[in-house]
Amino acid sequence: MTNMENVIMGGVVLAIVFALIMWFFKAQTEDNSNNENVKKQREDDGVSKMLAALARYASLHDFTLITPAKVQSGEKSTDLDALLVTYAGVVGIKCIGYNGQIYANPGDATWLRVAGEQRTEFTNPFDQRAADVRVLRDVLANAKQRTVKIECLTVFTSKEASLAVPKSMAVLRSKDLTSLLGKEKYLADNGVDKTAVVEALKAAMQ
Repeated sequence: MTNMENVIMGGVVLAIVFALIMWFFKAQTEDNSNNENVKKQREDDGVSKMLAALARYASLHDFTLITPAKVQSGEKSTDLDALLVTYAGVVGIKCIGYNGQIYANPGDATWLRVAGEQRTEFTNPFDQRAADVRVLRDVLANAKQRTVKIECLTVFTSKEASLAVPKSMAVLRSKDLTSLLGKEKYLADNGVDKTAVVEALKAAMQ
């Protein structure tokens, strides 16, 4: 084999090796991207279904559903998944789609989530919903809707979530929220000016 043929053969081999390396890194990148997408989907498990169920509920009772619901009052704001405006009042809803094991006790500032080898903490949702109520109350008070009843609820939507939480804390799952909203408390007509309330909330949206 001549020197020229050796050079050509060497170039071909290098090109093949380079192509294989590029293919390997591309495959790794795609795998990581797919893993991140799966992880995101699992963290949001059941949220879209819950929001769809809320939309059907709102339509059935002539209520208004606002989603998402990031309402601003001064330097404070909410990060709710939905606001349900009924003739009884306003219900803010935060969906948590975490899978894995959730650990908490009354009074804990943060709750623990364990998913595989991953351990993460998140703000006590009961404390957070109390803060959200205050923001919504300020917004409606400024719109002269001070008598409107306001409540915020947190619902864990993933069927794969295991809640190691005392029953006394009354943590809600999707089926619990659906059942709860069927009670007279939420279906009553308290004379809420739904149009004015919706306008006030939307005007304060981020």
